[in-house]
Amino acid sequence: MNESIEVPYLERKRQLNKKRNREIFISAAKDTFTKMGVDKSSIRQITKITNLGSGTFYNYFRNKNSIFIVINERFVQEFSEFFMKEIEKADTFDRIIKIAFKSWFSWILSDEKKYLFIKNNKNYLLDIKWQKKNSKEYIILQDKIFKFILEISKKTKFPNNDISLMITSVIAVAVSLGEEILLNDEIQLENVTDFATKLFLKGL
Repeated sequence: MNESIEVPYLERKRQLNKKRNREIFISAAKDTFTKMGVDKSSIRQITKITNLGSGTFYNYFRNKNSIFIVINERFVQEFSEFFMKEIEKADTFDRIIKIAFKSWFSWILSDEKKYLFIKNNKNYLLDIKWQKKNSKEYIILQDKIFKFILEISKKTKFPNNDISLMITSVIAVAVSLGEEILLNDEIQLENVTDFATKLFLKGL
């Protein structure tokens, strides 16, 4: 009788420990990548701050890149939730463009750790081709944006252009200027938002 109760408890405890250990590695890896960037980081540096062995790391992740991809998926998902909440406030084409740029730029600048994580890993996080290849969440976000734009284009005046190309163009401008923000601490949110919006809508 006692054994039938004890076995499920031990199994639940084992599963909780596995989940806890996985999250410990993810947290440690994100801290390490934030400070040093993924390319300059090692699994030894990650495991050193977890009090868990390197061998234990490989029970959860194949290599350094696999844990980075997990962190990136959470990064993209977090931005996606923030971005869609903001973009849904738009009711005209011009407002969509301005909110899209402002959302990305303000998100970059909203938190020091986030800013450093993006800055030190921008070769991956801001690489659209890399995101398309490695992030399911990025593809989901693109699809959400496309559906939103398609729906609102039926309700308000919209340019007679291919929606997919417009989305790609906005992303390209946002990523490019986002990288400038990471390189130049003096760039102001409102200034870069106005510049990007004017550039896209009127070509300066």
